[in-house]
Amino acid sequence: MNDEIILAKSTKDPHCPLFEQTLRGHTTKVIESFKTLFGSKDSPTRFALHWLRFFGLTDSDFNEFYINTLVSCCLHDIGKSNNGFQDLVRHKGEQNIRHEHLSAMIIWLDDVRRILQKIPLVNIYFVFSAVAGHHLKIQPDNFAEPIGDVRYFRILSEGTDDIFKLLSETTGISEICPPQIEPLWSFDGDYGFSVPDHKEIIRREIYNYNRKNLKKDFRLLMLQKAVLTALIISDSAGSGLVREGLEPYLWLHNAFNDTVLLDGSDIEDKIIQPRIRSIEKTGRPFVWSDFQDAAAKLPDRALLISPCGSGKTLAAWRWIKSRTGEKPVKRVIFLYPTRATATEGFRDYVAWAPESDGALLHGTADYELQDMFANPADNRNDRNFTVEDRLFAIAYWNRRIFSATVDQFLGFMQWSYRSVCLIPLLADSVIVIDEIHSFDSFLFSAFKKFLQSFNVPVLCLTASLPPVRKQALLDECNLKIFPDNIQEFSDLQSIAEMPRYKINICESDRQAEHIATEAFKNGLKVLWVVNTVAQCQQVAKKFKALCYHSRFKLEDRKNRHREVISAFQNRKGAVLAVTTQVCEMSLDLDADVLITQKAPITSLIQRMGRCNRHAKPGSGKNGKVYIYPPESNLPYSDGDLAGVDEFLSLLSGKEASQALLEELLEKFGHTAAEVPKYSAFLESGLWAQSGEELRDINDFSVQAILDSDVGQYLDLIGKKKPVDGLILSVPKKFGTKNDSVGKFIYTASSANYHPEYGFLDHQMEENR
Repeated sequence: MNDEIILAKSTKDPHCPLFEQTLRGHTTKVIESFKTLFGSKDSPTRFALHWLRFFGLTDSDFNEFYINTLVSCCLHDIGKSNNGFQDLVRHKGEQNIRHEHLSAMIIWLDDVRRILQKIPLVNIYFVFSAVAGHHLKIQPDNFAEPIGDVRYFRILSEGTDDIFKLLSETTGISEICPPQIEPLWSFDGDYGFSVPDHKEIIRREIYNYNRKNLKKDFRLLMLQKAVLTALIISDSAGSGLVREGLEPYLWLHNAFNDTVLLDGSDIEDKIIQPRIRSIEKTGRPFVWSDFQDAAAKLPDRALLISPCGSGKTLAAWRWIKSRTGEKPVKRVIFLYPTRATATEGFRDYVAWAPESDGALLHGTADYELQDMFANPADNRNDRNFTVEDRLFAIAYWNRRIFSATVDQFLGFMQWSYRSVCLIPLLADSVIVIDEIHSFDSFLFSAFKKFLQSFNVPVLCLTASLPPVRKQALLDECNLKIFPDNIQEFSDLQSIAEMPRYKINICESDRQAEHIATEAFKNGLKVLWVVNTVAQCQQVAKKFKALCYHSRFKLEDRKNRHREVISAFQNRKGAVLAVTTQVCEMSLDLDADVLITQKAPITSLIQRMGRCNRHAKPGSGKNGKVYIYPPESNLPYSDGDLAGVDEFLSLLSGKEASQALLEELLEKFGHTAAEVPKYSAFLESGLWAQSGEELRDINDFSVQAILDSDVGQYLDLIGKKKPVDGLILSVPKKFGTKNDSVGKFIYTASSANYHPEYGFLDHQMEENR
């Protein structure tokens, strides 16, 4: 091995690798990426100062941040200089220990610690954490564990010596000399350098530092996180850009160009005015309301609560225009709770921006963008908003206006690697987060901690919110609630206090069926909402109605979505559509009649928002709402349904406005404080392990493809085309592992699937 080049990456010719495939070459590219992003010790970039601000730090913290990240960049891959890793990249064998764990162990050697002490402001704990955690695969119980059946491995001094020479060159400290490192390391401790003994020393010291320092000093904690995440993004750029043949300095300089910023005129010209013109093309005159004018003047942190149909989204863009007008930013990020709502937000707003600026970011965005603007009448039909998928999250660094799911950006709160790589976009941005009423307890807890811990302008939107959550955002997150007095805005007050619904309580589903039948016969548009997919399918089949829920292949779900929307937008003709909870956010409908099973209060209010949605004050029109009890409370718990009976008893047989619904929500909505949930990013100390979920995900369903689609799936994979259109969610009991499609997805029987009704719990009659 002594006559071979020390590699950091696999290569076709280990004897003549590219410079960036060598350990020194790759490390140099990571250092170059870091310096391009953050500048020099004496001249930080604009991005660097916003990075510090995002983490709640100040300009005076820059030197400490800079030197610790720079040293971490130099040492992050030093552990690759071992015989096991070199065999791995030469395709001769497997590694014996995770390279970043070994890098961290080398840093903790006494001789190395003495070397690092020569560098002013270096914190050995910060460097250890960044180096050990830059792949987000380290916890106390997996640290420095052997991989496979191995007893020992060798450190290759030609590689470690070269990295310490690079450290000396990079820091400008000539006194740094390569340390003497024991070449033979043993997992059983019988000979050579004992991995178990060294590991225990490290774990004990890390435990004490976490407990005595990071838990007591929030500034220290955030500085440590700023260093670790800066190494992650520098390594990601230094690897990904180079792999694609791109020059890191030029690409990053373009993506984070300090002189190209978004200001108020950009938002007005690229988003607001095109959206207004698209509204006016429908024949509706457009006039700004007093409420929307006032929303533009809200501060950096606010919670906007207003009725359905009041123009919240355009009010939010007015706020964005105002924020960017006062202080230009690099990005604008509009976050939604679901892929469907993010897609609609992109279609209606962000897609009016130039394709070089706009981005749709969620798990199936590439598929959704296919043929989104295929209609020749749409002047966006020649735009291509896709990004280079081989760059993964980095590909979005050169975009400026985003419609995305909240999980994509806030996933870093649970150490999602992809989300960590999106922090550079958050750091210099203005953010809007929509439909926050829909967040489950895990996501809402992470959302609150994000607001409390990070410094960035945020506007939250919702039509209704339980009082306990509203108070939490007011008291714990210091949000200004708007409007605090609806009477100050006559336009908003008239919408909120207008009698919008006539609410009736039904005794049974039989009565609900009769109402649906009569309304449809009378040419009305009927939306029927049930609480489970099975009930949705059953009712839709019985009445030959449109069926929409979450258990379709995505290509069919898009068709069902479009079909339901088109049916309700058509001014003439009766409609009967049956849906599940997906209608609460994903469908912009205006029904004459709403039939719904009993559900949590906030869900009922959201469902009602799909009835008589576009009513105008003084029209005298009421939407008819019928609520009936389901056979069981599933999927809701008794706690979810607390206060619902009292809420409904005061509405039965009455006309209701959205103001009344909000008043009753305040009275009967959840009052118990929610217990904060664990945030791995903020609470894992010096360790960093991805894998926690941002939401309270149940394990009752799995992602699958139909057995009849396996051939097409593999063909698309081979052609490197999106496969999202074939994927659907099925109950776990119907999923089967299939080695041919990989370990991360299941297959399910096509005999249970129908394109109009989705995946059923039984085989379709015609498939038997």
